[in-house]
Amino acid sequence: MTAQTDLPAPLIPADTDITGLPGFMLNVERLFASELWALSTGEEFKAALALWGRAWQQSPAGSLPNDERLLAAFSGAGSRWKKVREMALRGFVLCSDNRLYHRVLCEDVLRAAKHKDLRRERTAAATKARLAKEGGDTTPPSGGKKANGINETASRNEERHEARNVERDDDRNEVRHENRNVVVGATSRTPLRSPIDKTGQDKTLVRDIPATACEPVPGASAAASDRPAWNSRENYDRVERRCREVLPSGWVQDFAVGPMVMLERDGIDLEREIVPAILDLTANRRVPIRTWTLLADTVAQRIQAQRASRTAEGLAPTPTAVADVPSVDLGSHGLWPETSIRSWIARHRENPRNWDESVFGPPPGQPGCKVPPRLLIGEAA
Repeated sequence: MTAQTDLPAPLIPADTDITGLPGFMLNVERLFASELWALSTGEEFKAALALWGRAWQQSPAGSLPNDERLLAAFSGAGSRWKKVREMALRGFVLCSDNRLYHRVLCEDVLRAAKHKDLRRERTAAATKARLAKEGGDTTPPSGGKKANGINETASRNEERHEARNVERDDDRNEVRHENRNVVVGATSRTPLRSPIDKTGQDKTLVRDIPATACEPVPGASAAASDRPAWNSRENYDRVERRCREVLPSGWVQDFAVGPMVMLERDGIDLEREIVPAILDLTANRRVPIRTWTLLADTVAQRIQAQRASRTAEGLAPTPTAVADVPSVDLGSHGLWPETSIRSWIARHRENPRNWDESVFGPPPGQPGCKVPPRLLIGEAA
């Protein structure tokens, strides 16, 4: 038997914390090129995938206990564990703490832990700055030195930019810091800024995308007066929470929700335009969108096209309020327009696999389906 001292050190530090992150990113290109994909049977691959999921939930994350009975249970193989063991444990290595660590999965654990720590530090810094602004701390964020336009020293801004660029791109940060105190008024008719404007130091290079062609929703500032500041953590969480309520599971896996926040900041109404655009997009698109930046660009394109179409028909460029559109309450996923639900039903009738049970419940005709019978009958007719 190999001595514990001859084994490698654990691949993950014992204090690594990824609690609250329910899943990991699966690199399908790397998976399809692996020996596991090429050599395993269906039963072996199923056991391997189950062990990856169990390892992600363990502490330390990315590892499994070196116990045959537990491994048989975790894999779901039960009494057939010995037949699938060799292939199911492919990629795992036994370390000096007597636990099995998956080399590839541990890389993702370290990446996720790093992003989580950065997000925690950013939230703590924002809270400290807010308390200082409200008078809870008499020391300004600049440390008592002569403040610049946003009450911070230039050197501190550079440090903050470097930390934020880990999860947020440079372009978005430049726009945020350049226009932090700009308020879009209800009477403003200037073209909207893109959520990913390309702004260099010379401020001459601008990248055009569809959002620049949209105009603010009339009266949007009145509704915005009840909302928190657009660049506050509270507002970021509000927009992300509302968007995720209508997004199907498997869509948008990153944390940089800024592009969606900036769509609303630039005058596109969240409830009247952004949410319906997302619902229509998810109902008609077969391939999920994985990033907020791409989702914001796609939503902006749809809204631009919708406004142009409404204007050509002699209608107001902005649609009626969501409350005036026939909709169905889907619980935690909010109100869905009936037109979007009908699109899902039509796609399901073409291919029964086209159905999102996390939103609509079981497919039509099965107990527990959340879609009203009147819509099912109407589509069948």
